[in-house]
Amino acid sequence: MEFTIQQQRAKKALNAVQALRVTLNIEKQKEFISYANSLPAMIHMNGLGQAMAFYKMKGKEPGAYAELYNLVSDWLCRTGQPYQGKQDVLTGITQCDMHQYQLAQAETLVFMSWVKKFAKAFLAEEGQ
Repeated sequence: MEFTIQQQRAKKALNAVQALRVTLNIEKQKEFISYANSLPAMIHMNGLGQAMAFYKMKGKEPGAYAELYNLVSDWLCRTGQPYQGKQDVLTGITQCDMHQYQLAQAETLVFMSWVKKFAKAFLAEEGQ
C-alpha cells in the first residue's frame, strides 16, 4: 500500500505526538504545544537554519525543545526528504545547497502544521 506524502507527514506527526503523551509530563506537554506553535513563525522570520540552531541550543536538556528539534530533524533526514542520509538537520543545512535548504524549509512548514494540530488534539493544554 502506498501512502501520499501528506499521509506520511500525518502518520509521523501523530506517532510522535502520541509518544509524547507518555514521555512528557503535563508541564512539558504544554511547553511542546507552545513551542510547536511558535516554530513556523520563527522559521518565517529567521529561516530554518537559525530556528533549528535555536531549538538545538535550547534543547540541550530533555524536554519540549529537544523533542521538536529531533522530530523535525528525523523527518528531514529520512528517505525521500531534502536531507536524506544526513546526521541531523543542522548537518544537512551546512552541507547541502540552497535548493535543498529551500525544500527543507518548505517541508518543515507543512510538516509542522500536522504537528501543531495533533499536539493541540492530544497533549495537555493550558487550563487542563
